[in-house]
Amino acid sequence: MKKSALILTACGVWGAGLLCLATPGFAGDSAEKNTSKTVAVTHRNEQYDLNKDGKLDELERAAMKADRAAKRHARQLAKYDANKNGQLDVEEQAKCDADREMRRLKAAERRKAKAAEKAAIAATPPPPAAVPLEDEDDDAEAAKS
Repeated sequence: MKKSALILTACGVWGAGLLCLATPGFAGDSAEKNTSKTVAVTHRNEQYDLNKDGKLDELERAAMKADRAAKRHARQLAKYDANKNGQLDVEEQAKCDADREMRRLKAAERRKAKAAEKAAIAATPPPPAAVPLEDEDDDAEAAKS
């Protein structure tokens, strides 16, 4: 009886140790990560790192976002401003909206097709497992063939 109690205790301690090792971090770790509003500088956004500390703070990120929005607006004007007056008229805005809706519909169709493909793959039955032949007279001939 003492041997089984010792084995159960050892298994319990071992299981508790595994649970402690399986946790990725402590509760305080996530709070530190959420308070930081900096982004690591990459080759694409190093021009916005004004203080050259290797991170973009909130002001630098705001400047980056404003610059990207201005570039996006310039591309939109170049594509849809037919009369080149620097602003989108009602007809030009309608064309822009129609193109945006068309892109959304195409993306939805692609997602739907991908989901259908995944469902079809999931619905296919697995190949049959190799079932050993039964040897009726126990002479081991069925296992060899």
